[in-house]
Amino acid sequence: MSTPEQPPSGPPLRAFAMVLIALAIAFAGIGAMALSGNDSEPEQQQPETTSSVARVAAGTGSASVTSARPPAAATSARPSAAITPTTTTAAAATTTAPVLDKSAVSVRVLNNSTVSGLAAQTARTIESDGWTVGETGNYADGSVSSTTVYYSASSPAEKAAATEIAATLGVSAEPRFPGIVSASPGVIVIVTAP
Repeated sequence: MSTPEQPPSGPPLRAFAMVLIALAIAFAGIGAMALSGNDSEPEQQQPETTSSVARVAAGTGSASVTSARPPAAATSARPSAAITPTTTTAAAATTTAPVLDKSAVSVRVLNNSTVSGLAAQTARTIESDGWTVGETGNYADGSVSSTTVYYSASSPAEKAAATEIAATLGVSAEPRFPGIVSASPGVIVIVTAP
C-alpha cells in the first residue's frame, strides 16, 4: 500500500507564499486607492530600495518585507503611471428655449387696488428687465385677488412673455379670464395691493 504524497514544503513553498501575500497586499492597496477617488496630484516617483517582494520573486533573500517607503503606502508593486479616476461625459441633448424678442410683445399694466401709482411702479420694474410697457392704467371692471400676468391662450409668444414677466415680479402667469379675453393682443399685468 502506498502512502499519499505529501505536498512539498520548505523554502521554495514559503517563498512562493510570501510572493502571493505581498501581491495581495499590493493589489489591495491599489484597489483601495482607486476606490477612494482621491483627486490629488499623483505622488512623485522616489527611488526605492529593492523590496523583499522582488528578492523573493527572484529567489533570493528572506521573507521579511522592507521598503524605502512607509508600509502603509504599499506601492512597491504599483505601476509607474498614477491611477486616476476617469470621467466620461455623455453628450446631453440640450434644448434651448427660443430667445424672446421683448419688443415684439406689447405689455399693459393695470392697477386693481387703491394704491395710487402702483401700475407705474410695476411698469418700471418690468421695463428694467428689458420689456416695453405700452400702457399703464386702472382695471375697474372687477376685483382680482392677487397680482397676475395674463396672456392669450392662443398665443405661445404671449404665454412665454407672461411667464418670464411673472418670474420677474414673483407672481403667477395665467390665461386671460372672460373679463379680458377680448382685449387687444398683448400681455396684461393686473396688480393688486401688496
